[in-house]
Amino acid sequence: MGKFLFSIIYIMIFSSSFLRAQNVLNEKYERHWESGYEKVRIISYNIFNGFDWGKDIDRQNRFVDWIRQQDPEILALQELCGFTQESLSALAKQWGHPYAVIVKENGYPVGITSKKPIDVKKKMLENCGHGLLHVKTYGFDVLVTHLNPNNTNQRRLEAETITTYIKEHQLDTCLLMGDMNAHSPFDADYMEMTSTDLLMKYGGKDSPNLLDGHFDYSVISRFLSYPLIDVCQKFTDVSERVSFPTPVLMYLSRKDTVRKRIGERLDYIFVTPTLVSSVVDAFVYNGEDNDFLSDHYPVGVDLCVKLNEKQ
Repeated sequence: MGKFLFSIIYIMIFSSSFLRAQNVLNEKYERHWESGYEKVRIISYNIFNGFDWGKDIDRQNRFVDWIRQQDPEILALQELCGFTQESLSALAKQWGHPYAVIVKENGYPVGITSKKPIDVKKKMLENCGHGLLHVKTYGFDVLVTHLNPNNTNQRRLEAETITTYIKEHQLDTCLLMGDMNAHSPFDADYMEMTSTDLLMKYGGKDSPNLLDGHFDYSVISRFLSYPLIDVCQKFTDVSERVSFPTPVLMYLSRKDTVRKRIGERLDYIFVTPTLVSSVVDAFVYNGEDNDFLSDHYPVGVDLCVKLNEKQ
């Protein structure tokens, strides 16, 4: 019986490794009908208190392994607690990114790492939650933020500040991403039906995270009305978009059916309309591979773009 069980486990591990290797191989064989194009993968990840302010080395190492497997060209990060510019740069090198920028070195910073040089355009700290970092890399204007977790009125102000910034600087090839701590009107019907325990978690009618006791969709609606395009909404089914919470939070059930009742999509990637035609895929990585890496699941987007000598 022991040998049989060992054989089954070995076959499962081998099959998983084979499929992962096959997926990597398939990506290498991807071709565009016209030469001079490349696939650019961007992932945004809230890393849960910066791996416990750098003390959770095991989780950090498993995170690095997962990022290496995904091999993104650009990685946006939230909750870089305890990180400095130096320590973020050092960690980014572990997943093959020689370039990194952090918005600040206190509190709950956001940051970005990339395979190509990063041109810092703006570090905004006022009316932008935990900060807004605007950089240019791969020819894109990339904005990373993390909105206020405690008050929907404040988040609404932050959304207005960010969209005004995008408009004033005429960022036509722009991606905005991060933990928005807000709900999308695209998810409303599903949330009202499925996240039945979430209103109780928020604390009822007087909760500053609700709008008159109901889920508030106005923050994400502000981004959509700019207009920005919610890429995950276009490429994932509404039942597959939950990005928070994961079972790493030990006070939660590990059963998906139970966690669904408090499930939310808080993490987003938006693009300007000029970039929509370049988007070929978008993801919410809420499978078991990411169950214990953070309290949030990451989101990602793949773009097929023409190579530019200026990038």
